Amino acid sequence: MKIKVCGMVSPGNLEQVCALQPDYVGFIFYAASKRYVGDSPDPALFRVPGAGIAKVGVFVNESLEKVRSVFEAGQVQMIQLHGEESPEYCRLLSSEGLPLIKALNARTDPELLKEYEEYVEFFLFDTPDPGYGGSGRKFDWNELKQIPSSFPFLLSGGIGADDADAVKEVKHAGLLGVDLNSAFESSPGIKRVEELKKFMQNISKK
Repeated sequence: MKIKVCGMVSPGNLEQVCALQPDYVGFIFYAASKRYVGDSPDPALFRVPGAGIAKVGVFVNESLEKVRSVFEAGQVQMIQLHGEESPEYCRLLSSEGLPLIKALNARTDPELLKEYEEYVEFFLFDTPDPGYGGSGRKFDWNELKQIPSSFPFLLSGGIGADDADAVKEVKHAGLLGVDLNSAFESSPGIKRVEELKKFMQNISKK
């Protein structure tokens, strides 16, 4: 079960999170987010994750130029698109070698998913929200049943420390792992590390 911890803003807190060895850590490059890394983020933030932890930049309806510049600067290694980006937008970035994650809601038409599938590494299914994520609310996971089993994805939206068993009950061949964020926070961007540790231990149990 892959673990992505998103919305990191503090090098010190990130160092504690990375000691738990998640698979991905996320940095939000969306100014309207409470977890925005800022116009001039601390370079130390992007030096913390060690080998084997992929750095993901989260963008919402951003210009192609801005996404490219962050990727080319080496701040992130993957791009998560959390807005209304089209398959064509994804095609352009993918054709330049940028590994993509596309966030959608689980009610998305499977035919539209097919249009994205060629250009993304996997999907992320989150709770629909006018603020583009960070709602802290779960969606009805039964909606995942309409997602074809061939589409790999991370499950997101309000997953908390006590939800490991419920996640393990999700029977879908495409489920790669989970995206963890606001339910583990003491304040926006600051994660409660012991709760993350407990969740990660429980999710790995058979």
